[in-house]
Formats: sequence, C-alpha cells, structure tokens
Amino acid sequence: MKRTIAIVACAAAMLLAGKANAQLGFNIGYAPVTLSTATTIGNTTTSSSSEMDGFFAGVTYNNVLSGNLGVAVGLQGRYNTKTSTGSANFVVVSGNDKSTTTQILLDVPVLFNYSLPLGGSARLSAFVGPTFSYAVYGNTHVTSTTTLLGASSTTETDYPMYGDNSANNRLDITAAFGLQFQYSDFRLFGGYRMSLTDLNTNDNIKTTSSGLFVGLGLNL
Repeated sequence: MKRTIAIVACAAAMLLAGKANAQLGFNIGYAPVTLSTATTIGNTTTSSSSEMDGFFAGVTYNNVLSGNLGVAVGLQGRYNTKTSTGSANFVVVSGNDKSTTTQILLDVPVLFNYSLPLGGSARLSAFVGPTFSYAVYGNTHVTSTTTLLGASSTTETDYPMYGDNSANNRLDITAAFGLQFQYSDFRLFGGYRMSLTDLNTNDNIKTTSSGLFVGLGLNL
C-alpha cells in the first residue's frame, strides 16, 4: 500500500508541475496482456504463456519540451481478467475446474513523444518510454465440481496472487512505444509494451508481461 501511495503521489506531482502550454487529456482503451513464464530445472527450460483481457482508463498530461518534442505523464487504472476451464493464471487447476483471474493495477506511463503536423487540425505522433505498474489487487477464483454416485458437489476457492506466501511481484516496469493520430482534440493511439522486470521472485522461474494496446483520448 505504501508503494501505491508513493506512485500516486509521484504521478500527481508530475501532473501538476507542467508548463503553461501543457495539455490535459482523458484516455480509455483495450490492453490485453500475455504472461510468459520460463521455468528452468537443471539444464531443461520449459516455457508457457497465458493471456488476459485488459481495459484501462486514466488521465495524461503532455508537456511540450521544445518545438514538437514533448513528454506525457499519466495515471491510469487497468483491469485484467480471464475466465477459463482447465487452465488458470498463477495456480494449478484440474481439467474440469473453472477459474476466473482478476487483476487491478495502477499505471504511471512516462512517454516521450514527437509530433508532426499533417495539415489543419491533424497531427501524427510517435511515442516511447517506460510505464511503472503496481498491482493493487490480484486473485484467482476456482470453482471445482465433483460428482460421486450421481451426486455433484461444488467447492469454491480463492487464491490471492500477492502477499506473504506469494512469489509474484507487484511492481512491473514495461517499455512502451507506438503511434498516435490526433484531430482537433480527439486522439486515436496504439502500440506495444514489453516487460523489463521479472514478475516472479523464484530464481528458476522468470515471468514477463507483454501486449498490444489501443485507445481513444480527448484533450481538454
């Protein structure tokens, strides 16, 4: 929780420290995430991956540094989820179990951008930079159904993704890059992000995140 407060405070300070020609905007979008895990036992490494749907909403404050060069600092919330049968994120389930994984994160993107006028109110920008993400909440809910002598019983269990007994890191740092098209105060953007950190604390397991993202924005 202290890290969450620090991230929010840092983002708020940067958002309020802009120049007079800075621009505030609101963003919403879709950002699915792929979690890639490599497990090494002896000389053997096995790889696996899992996908989650992701949705985000937040604010961005773009400061003009010089000419067409700027830096956009944001604060956004992101919601990741996956529902499946016979597979799960972060826990082992049997073939008939139904699992729902939910994850809530706070993101602080710091994106350097360079824009080119296209004529009129249209502009095209390229952006690149890091995003600092902190997982506020994560849980996998598993529903198990057992049938014995024609009678079925259901058991529901929650597996927290973070905490004292978890090997998952809450903090993730990703590198993001992409393009943005702006017409008047409306923006359409998309790009790709990839993790720079290991999301697992075990020495023989490495987990990273990656994924495309697309979104819409409105400048005030």
